[in-house]
Amino acid sequence: MNEARIEAYLALIQALFQCENGQEPALLEANAELLDAGLVAVMKQYADFLEQQGDSNNGRWLLNMAQQLEQILDPPRDNQDLYTSFLETLLETVEENPGNRQAIYPLLDNNLHLLDENLVNLLRAWGNDTKEQASPGGIYQLGVLLYRLADAFSRFTKGNPLINLAIAVYGYEFCAATERQPGLERDLATTLNNLGIAYSTQAELGKEPVANLERAIAAYTEATTISRQPGLERDLAQTLNNLGVAYSTQAQLGKEPVANLERAIATYTEATTISRQPGLERDLASTLNNLGVAYLTQAQLGKEPVANLERAIANYREARSFLNPARLPADTLRTGRNLGNLGFQQGWWDIALEGYTVAVEAVEQSRAWATSEALRQEIVRKSIGVYENLIQAAVNQGDLSLALRTVERSRSKRLADLIAVGDLYADGRVPPEIQAWYQQVKDSRQIQSQLRQKPLDQPGFTQKPQPYPIGNTRASFATEQLYAAEAAERQAWDALYRFDAITAQLQQPQPQPRLDELTALLPSPQTALLSFYTTATHTHIFVLRRPSRDGGEGVNCHTIPNPPESANDLQNWLIVNWVIPYIEINQAETAQSRQQRRHEWHQAMATRLQELAARLQFDTLIQQHLQGITELILIPHLFLHQIPFDLLPTAQGQLLGDRFRLQFVPSTKILGLCQERSQPTPDTLGIVENTTEDLPYTPLECEWVAQTWNVPRQRRLQGRTVTPDSYLQLLKQVQALLSSHHATSRADDPLNSHLVLDGEQKVTLRDLLSPLWRFPELLEVFLSCCETGLSFAGFRDEEGNLRRELLDEPLSLGTGFLLGGARAVISSHWAVTDLATALFSREYHRARRAGEERLTALHQARQALRETCQKDWRDRLTADYQQAFQTWRQMRQTKDPNVNTAGANYQKIGELIKWLGNFAPDAVPFQDYRYWGAFYCLGLP
Repeated sequence: MNEARIEAYLALIQALFQCENGQEPALLEANAELLDAGLVAVMKQYADFLEQQGDSNNGRWLLNMAQQLEQILDPPRDNQDLYTSFLETLLETVEENPGNRQAIYPLLDNNLHLLDENLVNLLRAWGNDTKEQASPGGIYQLGVLLYRLADAFSRFTKGNPLINLAIAVYGYEFCAATERQPGLERDLATTLNNLGIAYSTQAELGKEPVANLERAIAAYTEATTISRQPGLERDLAQTLNNLGVAYSTQAQLGKEPVANLERAIATYTEATTISRQPGLERDLASTLNNLGVAYLTQAQLGKEPVANLERAIANYREARSFLNPARLPADTLRTGRNLGNLGFQQGWWDIALEGYTVAVEAVEQSRAWATSEALRQEIVRKSIGVYENLIQAAVNQGDLSLALRTVERSRSKRLADLIAVGDLYADGRVPPEIQAWYQQVKDSRQIQSQLRQKPLDQPGFTQKPQPYPIGNTRASFATEQLYAAEAAERQAWDALYRFDAITAQLQQPQPQPRLDELTALLPSPQTALLSFYTTATHTHIFVLRRPSRDGGEGVNCHTIPNPPESANDLQNWLIVNWVIPYIEINQAETAQSRQQRRHEWHQAMATRLQELAARLQFDTLIQQHLQGITELILIPHLFLHQIPFDLLPTAQGQLLGDRFRLQFVPSTKILGLCQERSQPTPDTLGIVENTTEDLPYTPLECEWVAQTWNVPRQRRLQGRTVTPDSYLQLLKQVQALLSSHHATSRADDPLNSHLVLDGEQKVTLRDLLSPLWRFPELLEVFLSCCETGLSFAGFRDEEGNLRRELLDEPLSLGTGFLLGGARAVISSHWAVTDLATALFSREYHRARRAGEERLTALHQARQALRETCQKDWRDRLTADYQQAFQTWRQMRQTKDPNVNTAGANYQKIGELIKWLGNFAPDAVPFQDYRYWGAFYCLGLP
């Protein structure tokens, strides 16, 4: 069953739970297209799930419904009538659509539950019986029909691949038997070649590998014998290439490796001889690549290793000479990667660079041609090893400029694309197609909101058990209906990102950045850029400074090797010691246990940061490469984005943030795009405050900032009246924004991380990435919220190991604002406290109003919280209290409509002063990291 049909089944199940008692038959009749054995199977699985969750009433009710439906549908899936009916429909569809696989696949999609051994056996029995009763001409036509069926199944990517191949093998075998007659030699050769491919694929999937390879070799051999005649040269060359692959695979399986490799080399060599003619260059390049692999394998087996390695290199190079990354990127990637891998394994770094460089160009071209965002991401994901090895080879070769430029080319590609696309629509003229798709998103959001606001225990539903939400990684309302609504929203986003105007912007592969372009990003000789990159064996910190007076390049590399027994040691350490413990905070069942876990995470922070600083050897880095530097631009890699580098301890007891001014960017590409934007003066500030009206100190924070910046009431969005539309309109009217309220980072669905508004309204990261959310005049955003700088990725595979193909795409709410137009965003690394954040924001905005740069204002706010004693806080707040009291009195006299808010503010200051009485006069109430260490500057300083 495909995903869409499963979602439809689950939606129907939920509808059965919701409908009034007695209406179930009518509901089933209205959804007759879903009434099949697949629905019964899903109902039984869901019923079993409910039983396991202790919801036996639900489970028994649904199981009873499934059994009744099963009787109505009589027979169930293993009855031959169902398979016979499906096979008849399938064969009719194939016959009516000759050569059109796409007409067949929807039928297969909707009947995946029938693609099993029963169908294979039925097909064989039907084919053999029909053959016995058919005339010679009828047998030939039957062979044509089964060939087309085989062709469709051999390329069908869903369901059980072994079942698909079994059907393909039967069809090709049947057809080949009908074609052994004069005049059909070319058809027979084609069928035998395809049959050999099917056998070989079965072997690759582990089904009788030795036997299936022998069958493949027999089929290929017969095909080559037939094809040795004028006019079939290309067919012969392709079949010889396939035959060589089969021999090579036999050698890899340990069956006569030397002899089979020699056979492979002989067939490849013959194929290359045939292919050296105009029009067959691509075939020739493919065979030369395979020939190179065979020679390399011989060398690895110890047979003339030096000579065979030279032959392998020569064949890879000749294959590459026929390939152009801009025209045949997949072929170029394969050959370039093979050449690069050979050089890398031998320690021949010049050859490694030669191969990997052309392979990276091929990846860039493939990515530019991709027709969807998901495909673009997948292309890069599968090629991460090419970038990684190119970087490592460049470091080993001493070409640090190439290494750094490749690092920066490889990272944050999606974010750079989106920021460039967003600037297309900075003038606000959004095409109607985009507006329509965005309206579809909003409609889906409304459905989700209704589902959340209308639980399933409404009047009239009491006779039914309450449905239990599927899954435990989301909020309690995440039923399958909501899952379907969220899926519809994602489909609308996919359509939006496929819009032609956007695709056109991304069609050209991004060139390798030049070193002088990277150096130009440094604002002064006292600024250095640190670009982090972790491989399976090393952690590299590339240091870029202005070139020295003698003209030497300003690139250095600080490298820390991983322990020999550990792969991706640093990233694994970060996941185990930093990321997972934080995610587990919100997985605790009670508020008390969540608070305990949060406390433990913060308590362990100092020790973990100390160990991280030691792992990165930061003191050595500073001593060797950062003398004379006062400001750092940091570009972390993967889970280093989660780390508060300002808090890293260094020598002499100083924190890194005390020794250097730190700014963060996802990549040099994005830094450059931010610098290219105009830099308006932050004269106009807007405020979004306390959207859920449950944060006691947030109104006080916003009032302080409003007074500091003279913000009028019309630029303050307050409480439950805030909507996504009003939020967006405010963004377009101001140069700076304070956004102070709840926010949520979704580890399970990063693009659904969101700013929390009233009820079910929200501003998601997906919103911020869309072309409709563009605010070209916005200079900076202070996100006085929780977790706005957190970004998550699927970092474990099914076995629980770190994924090697992780992409460095720090998708957070902070980067969302950066992409939308902001030049800088103040974001948070973790969930922050209301009171401390209010005081931090007050100190930051006062420093900014006094003319300080963002980095200086951040540092001053940190210092205020970590150093100010109780007595000084009381003195400052007493002055605020007196001013707030006078303001309240004046507003009361003038009958100002906001008098109650003013009264609440001065009362809240009084409560805060009283609370400070719990500390000694010289105590520092907010000295701990947790109160001031979460915030950092993303973007420009």
